[in-house]
Amino acid sequence: MMDISQTRRTPDPHMCSSTDSKTRSPMSLYSEYQRMDIELRSPRFMESCHWHGQVEVNVPFDGDVEYLINNEVVQIKQGHITLFWACTPHQLTRPGECQNMAIFNLPMHLFLSWPLDRQLINHVTHGMVIKSLAAQQLSPFEVQRWQQEINSPNEQIRQLAIDEIGLMLKRFSLSGWQPILVNKTARTRSVGNNVSRHAQFYVSQMLEFIGANFDQALTIEQVAEHVKLNPNYAMGIFQRVMQLTMKQYITAMRVNHVRALLSDTDKSILDIALTAGFHSSSSFYSTFNKYVGMSPQNYRKLRQLRGAGN
Repeated sequence: MMDISQTRRTPDPHMCSSTDSKTRSPMSLYSEYQRMDIELRSPRFMESCHWHGQVEVNVPFDGDVEYLINNEVVQIKQGHITLFWACTPHQLTRPGECQNMAIFNLPMHLFLSWPLDRQLINHVTHGMVIKSLAAQQLSPFEVQRWQQEINSPNEQIRQLAIDEIGLMLKRFSLSGWQPILVNKTARTRSVGNNVSRHAQFYVSQMLEFIGANFDQALTIEQVAEHVKLNPNYAMGIFQRVMQLTMKQYITAMRVNHVRALLSDTDKSILDIALTAGFHSSSSFYSTFNKYVGMSPQNYRKLRQLRGAGN
């Protein structure tokens, strides 16, 4: 059996955790952490859930691992590429026998800029977990090389590594994939590959601003003013890129933040709701029920029972 005490490490300053003394939005790190991060190591048991603003890609090379994501058990199979938007609270609960796993943290603006299947992007931005149908599409050797090159002082080498990782996900996109965890509240639809770099640039700026101010009474006009766009135009390109409205996006971020705090803190439900930017208790309870399918009290009980069983 793995000695859990040996797997602990100093908290990553670029991750939000439910045990943080100061709570933060999943997207508040968006502007702090624009670079790509790659790790190749043994998976570590996580004592609590955490969240961050990047798209996370996991590839366990020599064994299966298990996560709790959105309070659901998700098994990541050996050799398969799995990706999800890590603003959803997640916790690695069972490292199993795996000793070698690739972990990519990709900035959302970069992920959105790659020519991937729009339905795949749509699923990820709606909180689904996606896995490759085929295993062994990637080797530890490639990951190790990218890990070195992404930190190279040579800008062209760094860009080459980023381009190759984009192509790896393009191959993933074309080779067949399926959702293994579906956000039941999401209503997705397939769209064409018609999102311009112009739109991607402005949406990335809007994501950054929303992440820094999600707990305020944000208006569409404020977000549009930040990026110097007409509000109707800003709403239109945001919805075209993200495949959900700006209001739906902000609400989803707040609900995800609440989920994490309910899971691993003893804060009162009202305090958590206010921390996450809900300014009406009736609106909070109805919104949480709509997105999660149960009351905050029942979610906390269920999550604590799940945690006790791991």
